[in-house]
Amino acid sequence: MTKKWKVLAPLVATAAGALAAGLSVLLKKLEEDRPAEAAAPAPEAAKALETGSYSFVSGYKDAATVEMTLQYDPEAFSFDVIGEDFLCYSGDSHVAVLRGELFSLQLEYAAFYSGEDFAAREKELAEKYQSFGWAQYGSVSGLKYLEGDGVCFNFPIDGDAYSYLLVTAFKGPEFDDDISLLPDAPELAAVLGSIRFQRS
Repeated sequence: MTKKWKVLAPLVATAAGALAAGLSVLLKKLEEDRPAEAAAPAPEAAKALETGSYSFVSGYKDAATVEMTLQYDPEAFSFDVIGEDFLCYSGDSHVAVLRGELFSLQLEYAAFYSGEDFAAREKELAEKYQSFGWAQYGSVSGLKYLEGDGVCFNFPIDGDAYSYLLVTAFKGPEFDDDISLLPDAPELAAVLGSIRFQRS
C-alpha cells in the first residue's frame, strides 16, 4: 500500500497542478471575453439659470422702488420688460413677460385702492371667484384664481403697503392639460418659487 502511494502521489500532484493551471487559463479567458460594463452615466449638470428683473415705483408721498427678480431656464424661456404688446390688458406703463412653449407669464405691479390692503384684496377675490384659493411655491405664497384664459396670482410684497405683484399665467402649445392644472406644473412652480422682492 505504501509503495503504491509513493507511485500515485506524484501523479496525483501533477494532475492537481494541471487542473489548477487549466482553471486559471479558463478563468482568464472568460474574463477577457466578458463585455466591458457600460460606464455609469455622469450625473446631469444643473441647468444654468438666468435672472430676470422688473422694477417699479410703489407708494405716494413715501414712494420707493421695488425690484422683483425671478430665475428661469434660458433654453426654455425668454424674459423681457415691455411697454406695449402685452399678453393681456394692463394699465401699467411697463410689465415683465416670460415667454415659453409650456407657458407664458405677464408680471406687473398693482396698486391697492385707497383704504385697501392685502386682506381686503383676499376677501374681494374670495367673493368674486369660485376658483379662488391660496397658492404656495417654496417661500412664495399668495392668492390664486382663474380669469378668462389665464390663471392669476397675487403675491404680497414684504414691507410694502401700497402694491402687490399680479402674475397672469397662460398655457403654451406644449401644455396639453386644462388651464386649471397649470398651477400644478413643476416648471411654473420653479419660476414662481424663485420670485424675490427688494424695496429701496
